[in-house]
Amino acid sequence: MPTAGARSAASRITLTRALVALGAVLVGINVASAIWDARTDRDRTELRARRNLSNLSGLLSEQTAAALEAVDLVLRDAVRDGTTAKVAAMMPRLRDEMIHIPQVAGFLVIDADGSVVGRTNETPTIDHGFAGRAFFTAHREARDAGLFFSEPYKGGGDGTRWRFVMSRRLNTPNGAFSGVIAAVMEIENFDRLYRMIDVGEGGFINLRARDGTIITRVPDPREARGRKFPNPDISTAVEREGRFTGWTTSPILNERVLVSTVAVRGFPLEVLVGATEAAVFAPWHSEASRIFLRTVLTSAAMLALIALAAWGLARRERALQRKQRQFRAMIEHSSDGVILTRPETGIFYASPGLERMLGYTIEDLREREPYELLHPDHVEATRSRRSQMMHSPGKVVTVETMVRHKDGSWRWIENTVSNLLEEPSVRALVMNFRDITERKLADAERSRLEQRLRQAQKMEAVGRLAGGIAHDFNNILGGILGYAEMLVEQTAAGSPFKRYAQNVLTAANRARGLVDQILAYSRSQRGKRVAVDLSRIVAETLELVRGSLDPGISLEAKLPAAPLQVFGDATQLHQVVMNLCTNAIQAMGGKGTLRVTLETAEVGAERSLAHGTVVPGTYARLAVEDTGTGMDEATLGRIFEPFFTTKEVGKGTGLGLALVYGIITDASGAIDVASAPGRGTAFTIYMPRVDVAVADDDEKQGPVARGNGERVLVVDDEQPLLAVTAEVLSRLGYEPIAFSESLAALAEFEAQPGRFDAAITDEVMPGLSGTELAGVIHRRRPELPILLVSGYIGPMMSERATAAGVNEVLKKPVQSREIAAALARVLATR
Repeated sequence: MPTAGARSAASRITLTRALVALGAVLVGINVASAIWDARTDRDRTELRARRNLSNLSGLLSEQTAAALEAVDLVLRDAVRDGTTAKVAAMMPRLRDEMIHIPQVAGFLVIDADGSVVGRTNETPTIDHGFAGRAFFTAHREARDAGLFFSEPYKGGGDGTRWRFVMSRRLNTPNGAFSGVIAAVMEIENFDRLYRMIDVGEGGFINLRARDGTIITRVPDPREARGRKFPNPDISTAVEREGRFTGWTTSPILNERVLVSTVAVRGFPLEVLVGATEAAVFAPWHSEASRIFLRTVLTSAAMLALIALAAWGLARRERALQRKQRQFRAMIEHSSDGVILTRPETGIFYASPGLERMLGYTIEDLREREPYELLHPDHVEATRSRRSQMMHSPGKVVTVETMVRHKDGSWRWIENTVSNLLEEPSVRALVMNFRDITERKLADAERSRLEQRLRQAQKMEAVGRLAGGIAHDFNNILGGILGYAEMLVEQTAAGSPFKRYAQNVLTAANRARGLVDQILAYSRSQRGKRVAVDLSRIVAETLELVRGSLDPGISLEAKLPAAPLQVFGDATQLHQVVMNLCTNAIQAMGGKGTLRVTLETAEVGAERSLAHGTVVPGTYARLAVEDTGTGMDEATLGRIFEPFFTTKEVGKGTGLGLALVYGIITDASGAIDVASAPGRGTAFTIYMPRVDVAVADDDEKQGPVARGNGERVLVVDDEQPLLAVTAEVLSRLGYEPIAFSESLAALAEFEAQPGRFDAAITDEVMPGLSGTELAGVIHRRRPELPILLVSGYIGPMMSERATAAGVNEVLKKPVQSREIAAALARVLATR
């Protein structure tokens, strides 16, 4: 295994550097190969030259030997014939022999005195007196001198032709010296033979004696013929082995030459063929030049290709480095966090984004398993998914999970896991963490708002229905209440009819309360918005609740000693507390604990509750908790829907909590609900706290105010209600002028605008509505008091009425006392 240092060093070697190094190696190999080829070729060239010179010298040696043997054969035949006289007599025959031996210029027979006694022709001119010649002396003094070769000399008719002499001794019958027979040899004949061979520039052929005397040399630019150039090394090798091939220094050329010397068979001569070093290696120099040029070109091509590849790789590496920097910058500056992990080693990389997201550094996470950070509820599912991913290379899975922050809090994370264990450049599970906590909170808020919108839409739809029903019902109740009041007033006290009339009036008032409840539920009718003591209302309600509790249910109440004021309607708030306590008691099934807590709560930052939002401020917080059966998520999502109930048929209408929702939200409050099956339910209500005086509920009724014959314009499209209203006004001392159509009433008013002292009009009518009629009247007579009667009173109604010049708005059904008091108030302000 490579050491860490080696791996680190290897990691620092870029592809460009590796390619340059490879190029240098390839060029080095190419150069080394060229040197090897040149050296090998030089050796081959020398070996080839040695072989050629050796073959040529051997061939010329044999040719030379054959030519000399032919001459020596003639000389031997003459010697066998006997004395000088006999041999001289053979000259004619020898002359004929010369035709076949052109290398011989002529034969001479010399007697013991050194005089020529016979010759084949006159051509080989030779001076008389051979007694002092070396070949004559050698034969005369040595009986067994054998064949003798003289040194070359210039002779012939003009004395310019090189020749040498081959001679043998002639004896008398008793063995005494008789003379010499000599063959004058033409060196030119050998020159022609040697010149026929192309030895090339720097090549040469020598024929020489054993002592180094040059007999002939081709070419012979320095006239070396006849001169002696002994070489003991060559002579020794030739005498020992018959030939010599090798390097030596030429005494003629004064330079290094390669020579091959072969002894001429049977003669004391040598044929030497050689060439100068420059000539020997001339082919090698040409080949070496070609190799050099090839090496230069191939090396240059290699370097060019490598430079091009290195340039391309450098560009790619720079682009890769640029992309790596970009990728690293994106990873390091990304809001997402990236984790690389392997099954066997755990986490080995964590991006800076993860530290910003979860607070963990790579040192905190190194060699840990990612699921150690997960919420316990998500660990098993994560293990199962990871096990499945391990068998699916390249698989990508995205899940949402909760991860623990370093500070101990939990974050919602969208985790995209990619199985890149088989990817050579990664070999890890890549986890991309994206913080979706805000999105989850936003989704929860959106779900809550959507739920509130659905609830509001349902409430609006049912409210429209309830408002329409209440309007029609109020019109009916208006007549019942009016006539019931008149019956009560006109019937004698103590009579059965008095009791009957009173019962009708009581029932009509109960019906009126029911309509008010429906309008409060539909939010078409707002309660009286005055400061009330919520602690007093809760205490009074709990007194009623305590009296009806089952024996198995205990009530725990925690109420403040000091008043806790809020804006609202005391009756509606009483209904809220009563409905919540009634639902809690029913949920416990006769056994459990009911806890009611009222306290002051400070809210420092905006908070979103299950139903509504509280802004920073001081609140009255009412909590109603039970230990009942609780509710699941599906039920919690529908508890405020109108007519939704989980109770048995006949035990619930489904309007109780809807009424609570309508009252609290109308009072700018908010509701939070917490429940789980088997763990009970807790309702927490927040209402803004106020510090103002509490309104006095004890209103003492005085005598009914009466009129003094004032003429009152009365407009209502319901004939029965119009009749009872006119009757009531007449009984109160007013002069009613009634119209069932708003346009007819307007025409009468336009005709006599000063006739009327006040006007009472219904709101919902065909033609002109009540507010539209009031607007026209107010513009003509701004000082005329106008009363508007409507089945429901809301903010928009109040705004329209005020804009139209209406002095007061009365809610249907209207009792005679309410009409009398309102007319008295507006007429008094004229």
